[in-house]
Amino acid sequence: LDRPSADRACVVLTLEKTQETWWRSVFRDAPPRDLIDCQQVDSTKKMDEYDDETQGAIRKIMFDQRQKQKGLPSSDELKMNKLLDEAKDLPNSPFRDQDSSFFNAPTPPLNGGPP
Repeated sequence: LDRPSADRACVVLTLEKTQETWWRSVFRDAPPRDLIDCQQVDSTKKMDEYDDETQGAIRKIMFDQRQKQKGLPSSDELKMNKLLDEAKDLPNSPFRDQDSSFFNAPTPPLNGGPP
């Protein structure tokens, strides 16, 4: 729950499409005033007609969709993996080498008994 002020509250929902299509509305039985007129959505613009920021966002979305179709990591996941790889090279990093005690620590038993 996101609280922009003490007297107001709003809920943030994230919806993921299962099919690539334009939605007529967000809710199944939306009143006519809340319907999206798909005929007015301009999906014919060329990439170079958008500003740089929008072009970047579109390219990122397209890349992530291709990665998802191939079962590969998204751009955000690739970025996180790169940061983790860079962290391995930092001085005194517990991730520096596989011989670290961090990786070789005994696994505690699940039932609380001796290992």
